[in-house]
Amino acid sequence: MSKLGALVRTSLRVNFGLSVLRPREILKKKKDLWLIPLVGLGLVGLVPLLVYYFKGLRWVYNLLAPMGQQPAVLTFGLLAGQFLILVFGFYYVISAFYFSRDIDLLVPLPLTPTQVLLSKFTVILVNEWMTAAPLVLPVLIQFGLLSKAGPRYWIEAALAYLLLPVIPLGIVAILAVVLMRTVNLGRRKDFLIVAGSLILMASAFAGQFALNRSMNGSFDQSAVVGLLASPDGLVQKIGARFPPSVWASRALAFGFRAPGPAGLLLYLGASLGLFALILAAARRFFYRGLIGLSERTGPRKALARGALERGIAGGARPARAVFLRELRIMNRTPIFLLNGVLSALLVPVIFVLMSKFDTGTGSDSAQIIGLLLSAKPATAILGSALFMTVCAAINGTASSAFSREGAQFWMSQVIPVAPRVQVRGKLLHALAIASIGLAASVAACLFVFRLRPLHLAVAAALAVPATSLLTSVGLMIDLARPLLVWTNPQKAIKQNLNVLLALFADAGILFGGFWLVKLLTGAGLRTRPLLLAIGAIFAVLGAAAYVLLGAFAERRYRAIES
Repeated sequence: MSKLGALVRTSLRVNFGLSVLRPREILKKKKDLWLIPLVGLGLVGLVPLLVYYFKGLRWVYNLLAPMGQQPAVLTFGLLAGQFLILVFGFYYVISAFYFSRDIDLLVPLPLTPTQVLLSKFTVILVNEWMTAAPLVLPVLIQFGLLSKAGPRYWIEAALAYLLLPVIPLGIVAILAVVLMRTVNLGRRKDFLIVAGSLILMASAFAGQFALNRSMNGSFDQSAVVGLLASPDGLVQKIGARFPPSVWASRALAFGFRAPGPAGLLLYLGASLGLFALILAAARRFFYRGLIGLSERTGPRKALARGALERGIAGGARPARAVFLRELRIMNRTPIFLLNGVLSALLVPVIFVLMSKFDTGTGSDSAQIIGLLLSAKPATAILGSALFMTVCAAINGTASSAFSREGAQFWMSQVIPVAPRVQVRGKLLHALAIASIGLAASVAACLFVFRLRPLHLAVAAALAVPATSLLTSVGLMIDLARPLLVWTNPQKAIKQNLNVLLALFADAGILFGGFWLVKLLTGAGLRTRPLLLAIGAIFAVLGAAAYVLLGAFAERRYRAIES
């Protein structure tokens, strides 16, 4: 086996060390048995969502079929997947390329920069296939079934999916390599990494916003006629923001008929071209960007523990000291900060961008939805509360709170602070990050749908106890099996199985809330009693989860091997 093959194999084995998921291991060792009902709860919430997703895709396909615009379904799925990878892939690439602890081991080995970077790029590629699967695979499968596609389609669909992450990851990888080569010229590297990442992502969003405004302003009745006259007019309209989705859609939908072959060649050519640029950037910039990353400006471990002890000895409340320590751990690790804060902001920002609003009036679809929601206050409030809760709880801060400490968790075990108090500080920190997503989602609902402030205030009041419940559950999941051994800080969040399990639990809880609303509505409850009942139920469940979290921490904290 070649050096590159052995390195890729080892990297994949380290990245996907999921033996805990093997049923034989769980039943034989009788360890982590709680994973079985938790995964079942997640499936209860996720499977219906997947079913409704397939039904929605079929409805859209049947709606577009009489106009001959059904390939737009493919463009939607491919564009959504590539945009997801483009946004989240940037700080994932930075983490894997430059902040992995195995970098210090790999650099002295007889390996070229290209081999090291390619092994890491392969791991990222496999992870992004898994990330995009729930969003993109249903689109490819449903389109193939509804169009009664032949073997040619399924082969090209597999190829299109395998190449799906290459172009967005190629873009962010080149930007990351150049950025890291630049920021290492200065002293405040962590700050420059975060600032550079934010500037690049803000520039991408600004370009997206400008493109939306220019497209919306020129889209009149004659443009609609011209769009529908072309067999791929809607495909071009949807994919104008990111042309590779148009090329792939044409290749899949038209096959060997024009413009199918041209789309396939462009898609393959762009993927291979960006891959070649990655190799060139690796040879020229990769190792240069590593220089100085291992330098530290101060005794970080001593600071983390010393600051905590000084806060306690100085009379500060222990929970407040733990809260401040959590802030320091997140703020001085760019990957933790970008994952936590940006994940809380991205969904509302994407929601606003995808609404395609005009210069202050809002898009027609947003106005129609806003009017419908205003006519049904209960629907507006509950729908907004659900959106706020998802935006607040999706960042993974709670479900990685203990894992982020890594090898330093022993400090939390030996300090003279009760575990119940420590988890209170971690809960406050996770809720502080969640409040960013909550505030952004409130602004998004107000800006896009222009709902009544009173409705949004009630929705926020419902979202707070629901978010508290999900946050406590996420903390309990990470406390039950913290990931304390990792070589890459990204693994503590994005590759942490606990984050996925927490998403399963959140989906199950929210789906249970959906059925609770249906049950209470069927019982004849009016709007006000319905909202009061939902709020009271989530408040009681959130308080109970907090009590259980404290009791679980007292029993579990000392038993963790760090």
